[in-house]
Amino acid sequence: MEYVRCNNCGADDTRPVAVIDNLHIVRCRRCGLTYVNPRYEQSALQEIYTESYYDHDGIVNGLEFFGYEDYLADEENIKLTFAGRLRTIHKYVTPGRLLDVGCATGFFIDLARERGWQVVGTEVSQFSAAYARDKLGLDVRLGTLTSLGLEPESFDTVTMWDVLEHVTDPMAELKEVSRVLRTGGILSIITPDAGSIVARLLGDRWEEYRRVREHVYFFSRKTIAEMLRQAGFSVLKFESAGKLFYLGPALERLKYYTWDGAVTSAASKLVYRLGLGNVRVRVNPFTKLTVYARKR
Repeated sequence: MEYVRCNNCGADDTRPVAVIDNLHIVRCRRCGLTYVNPRYEQSALQEIYTESYYDHDGIVNGLEFFGYEDYLADEENIKLTFAGRLRTIHKYVTPGRLLDVGCATGFFIDLARERGWQVVGTEVSQFSAAYARDKLGLDVRLGTLTSLGLEPESFDTVTMWDVLEHVTDPMAELKEVSRVLRTGGILSIITPDAGSIVARLLGDRWEEYRRVREHVYFFSRKTIAEMLRQAGFSVLKFESAGKLFYLGPALERLKYYTWDGAVTSAASKLVYRLGLGNVRVRVNPFTKLTVYARKR
């Protein structure tokens, strides 16, 4: 375990937010950044990103959880979700060189490649990096962005979707993005929104807080905007990020947001009986924050 200061302002003055499985989530009194402190060191945090991370129910001791129930099986929905995000990126920049930080199994950069981009991915999971390289023929580098030493100003766009909350030094990560991105280039970030109404209402029952085994930072619009400013970016747009699900699994996920999981489980079983389990729906609980920013 390691004890850290605020990654945004450097202060060491916090108030408690939640305690999940003996891990303390705190909020900086000076700037409002929310983070786990003390936390596992980077090497311990990365131990979970094995093949099982992408295919299990995520529950640990009925309290904290992490990972995906079946990431590979959800490829079609994931790619359809990514396609919508790529259309937004195209409003700001024409296809060129794109870097996806934390690219997982490469579904997004595979899609971007089809749309005319030259793509590179980074990934800390040996399993998912190997899948992207061997199954999809993608250029995926194993390691953190800061460890890879990519060429400066060599990309037109960088995406960091569901990544920044996992890293132990998000400010260093953002500054490294600024280094490898050309002036005027576009950065797209998706991360849990600690300032959302859902996060404030649910408190320690909020799914993203319960992911303390993998999430160590929680950003609001205010804190991510300030960190981006320090790293050399101007924010262009904020929006909430949704995702396409099949109706059955979408109902099953509601168990993380309700006190009575039996009700959502019964509803999920009912839609399967009615033949509606694989009907595709867009779900947006307004708990994920999307930021588009331009390098100054």
